[in-house]
Amino acid sequence: MTPSLLSGRWPFVFLVISFLAGNSLVRAQQPFQVTAETGQYMSSGEQTPFWLRTNQFGIVPLQSPNTTLRAGAQLDYDTTRLNNRRISFGGGVQIVGNTAANGQVILPEAFVKARLGIFELYAGRRREVVGLLDSTLSSGSYSWSGNALPIPKIQLEIRDYTPIKFTKGWLSIKGSYAHGWMGGRYVRHTMLHQKTLYGRLGKAENRFHVYGGVNHQVVWGGYSDELVGSGLVTSPYLPNSFRDYLSLISGFRAVNTGIIDQSLYTDFDLTNRVGNHLGSIDIAFDYTSNTHSFYLYRQSAYETGSLFYGTSIADGLLGLRIRANDELALVRQVLIEFLNTTSQGGPEFVIDDPQRRGKVDYFNHAQFRDGWSYLYRAVGTPFISPALGPNGEFPYGGFTNNNRVRVFHLGLAGSLPFGGAALSSPITYETKLSMSRNLGRYDEPFRPIRNQFSGILTIAAPLAILGGIQLTGSVALDRGTLYTNAVGGYLGIRKTWANSVRRAQSTSSSNPSRSGFRE
Repeated sequence: MTPSLLSGRWPFVFLVISFLAGNSLVRAQQPFQVTAETGQYMSSGEQTPFWLRTNQFGIVPLQSPNTTLRAGAQLDYDTTRLNNRRISFGGGVQIVGNTAANGQVILPEAFVKARLGIFELYAGRRREVVGLLDSTLSSGSYSWSGNALPIPKIQLEIRDYTPIKFTKGWLSIKGSYAHGWMGGRYVRHTMLHQKTLYGRLGKAENRFHVYGGVNHQVVWGGYSDELVGSGLVTSPYLPNSFRDYLSLISGFRAVNTGIIDQSLYTDFDLTNRVGNHLGSIDIAFDYTSNTHSFYLYRQSAYETGSLFYGTSIADGLLGLRIRANDELALVRQVLIEFLNTTSQGGPEFVIDDPQRRGKVDYFNHAQFRDGWSYLYRAVGTPFISPALGPNGEFPYGGFTNNNRVRVFHLGLAGSLPFGGAALSSPITYETKLSMSRNLGRYDEPFRPIRNQFSGILTIAAPLAILGGIQLTGSVALDRGTLYTNAVGGYLGIRKTWANSVRRAQSTSSSNPSRSGFRE
């Protein structure tokens, strides 16, 4: 994202900053946090290794070396107002500057939010991960992983699991409904429809819970001169009426809804659906013992009716997380994941034969050639990667030339047994190790299959100097035939100022460690 792409959004940035500052003065009891970070990315090649740039909400460029400067502010809700069933406001903003890619200024977050009771409404860009999984060490949620820059949208949601009263707390639900703006390169000014619904069986205090739910995303509308004459559109404007919207939110084929004029649509629209639909159906289980917690989850991918008919049931994300209750354990968390997208219901697509309605071609779409991407990055799992053209441009043709992958992924995290007066808290580490077999697409298979290993080790040391800072170092490695072989690293310093409720209530203490500002 270049500075020109950010121009015109600056008024909204200043509006958010003014909102945060104003509210922090009026309601000083609200948690208010400011962060600043600077760091340097390095690589033995021209590209930043996979795990240094992946699932970072689009803020780390592909090119290396890169110096980054980041600043942000967050204002959370006034809990006293929420407890009294009164509306409370908050928001956040972050600005990132990078020296790579001829210089970038990126706005990964700029949003305002309001909450009343169980409902929250927000507008703008906000970091999110969608789906049932462990978000800290995962390879990435299938449909919405945090790999791309957040998509600007307006969203109404029940953010936390909320008990349904007549079930006496045994059934809780949460969900969201959103409208967003995706832009696009091949089809411009496209929009996003998104909704989620998840349930939990078991009271919050129970040791065992069962979770289940679904998320549904649709790219729709927009304008494209390139598609005129292709037989895929009837005009440069793709279907974007309110009747189209009613059709796409249902997820049914347009020909079956009975609410549209079929003369306005091509055979492609009527055979498929209005818009590019995708998502996952999720199920998960957790259990907490006296010493550990266990979390098992499965995300089943869908884009067409193949999952409904069971032909692509093998595709999806399977994960198991084991976490020690001891926060200072040397190995506090272990995560094992397996991602498979190689089935796709088989190598052929026959609309009238449910058992041959395959070749799903994940993240690609004939009309929406940008595919399931935002500003050239996959919105979903980063292991379905953008296709690079002969001159390095991406996306090239469709979004990806590699959506049949198998990935074995291991994540570890814990605390290191080092201490001393220089540290404000224990040193922590995280590592992610991924081995993938990349088969290409059914129409364009990789011959031979491309095997790829990518790994990263990150160590964070909270230092007591300067009132508390965090020093972070990462080493990453790419080896294989999918990406350029490279060794890279990151070294950064982060400072956080957080205004606590205690400081808002009392400023009598002169001891900095008890002043209400914390790292």
